[in-house]
Amino acid sequence: MLKINRASAVYIIMAAIFVAGLWLILGFGSTLQPPRAPGDLAHVAAESSHTQSNPILLLVMQVLLILALSRAVGLVFRYFHQPQVMGEMIAGIMLGPSVFGWLTPSLWRSVFPPASIDSLNMLSQVGVIFFLFLVGLELDPKLLRKRGHAAVVISHVSIIAPFLLGAGLALALYTRLFYDTPHMRFTSVALFMGAAMSITAFPVLARILTERNLHTTKVGAVAITCAAVDDVTAWCMLAFVVAIARANGVYPAAITAVLSAVYVAVMFLLVRPFLYRLQIIHDRLGRLSQTIVAIIFMLVLASAYTTETIGIHALFGAFLMGAIMPKGTAFVRALSEKLEDYTVILLLPIFFAFTGLKTQIGLLSSPELWVFTLLIILVACLGKIGGSMFAARSVGLPWREASAIGILMNTRGLMELVILNIGLKEGVLTDAVFAMMVIMALVTTALTTPLLHWIYPTRLFGPAATSLKPREDFSILVPVARPENGIALARLAALLIGDPNRGARVFALHLQPPRERDAYRTDPEEDHASDPALAPLLDEAAKLHLPTDSIAFVTRDVSGDIAKVAAGRSANLVLMGFHKPVIGATILGGTVHRVLSTCPSDVGIFVDRGLEQVKRILVPFLGSSHDRLAMELAGRMARKNNAEITVLHVVQPNRDKPLDAQAAVDRVFADPAQPQPVTFRVVHHASPVDAVLRETAHYDLVVIGVAEEWGLESHLFGWRPERIARECPVSLMIVRKSQHTSRAMSVVNEPVAQQA
Repeated sequence: MLKINRASAVYIIMAAIFVAGLWLILGFGSTLQPPRAPGDLAHVAAESSHTQSNPILLLVMQVLLILALSRAVGLVFRYFHQPQVMGEMIAGIMLGPSVFGWLTPSLWRSVFPPASIDSLNMLSQVGVIFFLFLVGLELDPKLLRKRGHAAVVISHVSIIAPFLLGAGLALALYTRLFYDTPHMRFTSVALFMGAAMSITAFPVLARILTERNLHTTKVGAVAITCAAVDDVTAWCMLAFVVAIARANGVYPAAITAVLSAVYVAVMFLLVRPFLYRLQIIHDRLGRLSQTIVAIIFMLVLASAYTTETIGIHALFGAFLMGAIMPKGTAFVRALSEKLEDYTVILLLPIFFAFTGLKTQIGLLSSPELWVFTLLIILVACLGKIGGSMFAARSVGLPWREASAIGILMNTRGLMELVILNIGLKEGVLTDAVFAMMVIMALVTTALTTPLLHWIYPTRLFGPAATSLKPREDFSILVPVARPENGIALARLAALLIGDPNRGARVFALHLQPPRERDAYRTDPEEDHASDPALAPLLDEAAKLHLPTDSIAFVTRDVSGDIAKVAAGRSANLVLMGFHKPVIGATILGGTVHRVLSTCPSDVGIFVDRGLEQVKRILVPFLGSSHDRLAMELAGRMARKNNAEITVLHVVQPNRDKPLDAQAAVDRVFADPAQPQPVTFRVVHHASPVDAVLRETAHYDLVVIGVAEEWGLESHLFGWRPERIARECPVSLMIVRKSQHTSRAMSVVNEPVAQQA
C-alpha cells in the first residue's frame, strides 16, 4: 500500500496548485484582457510581449515552474519506490516539446521562447560543472583497497562489454541515423556511443542502495565501488572521445594530448598539495571560511575553463578538480554540504528542463525509429547487466548476487543525460538519436528498482532475516528517534531488563529516512557505521552495566522495520519515546499508532517528564489485558528497584468493587520468594481520567494500559487529545499488550539480577 507522509502530501498539493495556477494565468491571461479602443493594437502587442521583453522576469518565472514541477513529480516517483531524480528527469521532459509543447504549443512558446533558452543553458551548464565537481569530490580511492580484486574485474568488464556493444550498434545504425553534420564521422560516433553505453550513475545508484538498505551488504559495497570506478573510467574515456571529435587532423589531436597530459600533471603536482594546505587551514579554524570556499570555486571554474580551452570539455576539469580533493575529511564534508543543496535543488532541475527542451520524442514518427529505440535499450541492458553479471559470477559471487550487481550497474540516470548533452553539442548525435538515448536513460534507470526487488528481495538481507530463537529472559528493543531521549530510555530499560547471564539484552535501534545527501556518497556505509543518535543511550547503558547491542540503518518504513527487528530479535517489549505526529494532538498517532498496530511484541510508549528515580509507581487498573501488562511491567521495576506499587482500580459510583480485580492483582504480584509492597485501592469516580490525574502527583512514574476509558487509544492521525498524557505531572509509560502473537510474556516472578 502506498504510504505518503502528510508533509510531503501537502507539498505535492501546493506545488500542483501552483503549477495549475501558473498554467491558467499564462494560458488564459491573453484572452481575459479588458476591452480596448480600436486604435490601441500597438499597446496590446507591447503588453503581450512584456514577459519576453523582460528577460529577468521570464527567467524567474521559468525557474519557478521548473522547481515546482520537478519537486512535485520527484516526490510522486519516490512513493512508487523510484529515485526522486527519476521524477525530476521526467519533469524536465514534460516541460519540453514532447509534452508541454505538444499539448499547448502557443503557451509553451510563450513560456519558453527560443530567445530564452540560452539563459537556461548557461545556468544548467554552471549547475552541471559544480555537480561534476561534487561527483569527483565524493570519489574515494580507498574503495578499491577495501573491495579488492572482485570490484576491479566487475567494473572493467562493465565498461568494456557495453562499450563494444555500443560501438557495434553504431556500425549497424550509422548509415540509417547519423547523417546531419560533417562531425558525424564514424569514428566519433562509434566512440561516443560506446562511452554513452558504458556510464553508470553512481549518485542514483547510491540513493537506491540506501533506500533499500543494501549499502551495508556485500552486493551494495561491490556495486558502489564498481560504479565509482566506472565514473572515473567513463569520464576519462569521454574526454578522449571529445578530443577526437573536435580534432581536425593528427597534429591538433597530438597538441590536445600533450596539453591534457600537462594539465593533469599540474593538477596532481601543484594544485593537489595546495588543496591539502587549505585543509590544514580549515582544521585550524575549525570551520569552512568564505575565503576558502571562494578559492575552491575559483579553482573549479579555472580547471573547467582550462579543459574546455584544451579541447576535452569543461566538465572533465570540474570532475578532476573534485577527484584530487582530500578524501574522508571534515574539510570535504563541510564543502560538500555547503554546495550540494544549491546545486542539486536549484541548478540540476534547470539542467533537466534544458535537456527536456531539446528532447523531441515527436521526431520518432515511424515504427522503424521506435524499433531502433528498443534496440538501443536492449543493447544497453545487455551490455551492462550481462557484462556485470557474468563478471561477478566469474569472481565467485552467487548467481542471485551477481544478477543484483548487474541490475544496479544498469542505472544511468542523470550522468547519461550529461553525456548525451555533450554529444548533441559536439554534433555527434542527431536530434532523433538524442531522443532515443534519453528514452534509454530513463528506461534503464526506471527498471533498476523493480528488477532488483524481483531478483534480490528485501527478505534476503533485511532485519527479519536475523531471527533468533525465543529468549529465556526478558529483552527490550529501544527505538531512538531523538538522541535526548536516550538517557531516560536507558534508565527505564535498566529497571525492566532481566538477567544478562540468561540472555537478556537491550537492542538500541536507530532508523532514519534516506538522507538527500546519501545520493552523492560513494561509500554510504561509513555515514551509518557509528550512529550519533544512539550515543547518549549507549553511554548511559555502559554506566548502568546494561548489556546493549546497537542497530542502525536507513529505512523508508520506520514502523514496519521496528516490527521486523522486534520479531527478528525476539524482543519481549518495544520501549520507545514520545513522538508527536505531524497532524493531530495526541502521542498515540502517526508512527506510534503504526507500531502499536503492527508490532508482534508488547509496546511501551514513554513520556519523560524528568524521571530521576522510581520509588513509587502508580498503575491505574480497569481490567483489560493492557492493564495486566502494566502491572507486570511495574512489578519488574519494583523488584529491581525496591519500589512501592499502588494499583488504582477506578469503578463507577453505582458499582461495587469487582471480585476479579483483587484476584488479578494477586495473580501478578503474589510471589512468596519475592514479596512486594503492593497497595490495592478502589476509587469510585464518574471520570476515570480525573480520578487518575488526582493521584499522579504523589508518584514518580505512572504505568497505564491503552484504553478508551483512560482517553488513551491509538489513532493514525491522533485527533483526540489525551488528558492523562497531557496533564500528568510525572513521567508516564503507556503500554499495549500485543495482539499479534500468542507468545506469553516472560515469567515476571523469576529472580531479577540487581544493578551492578
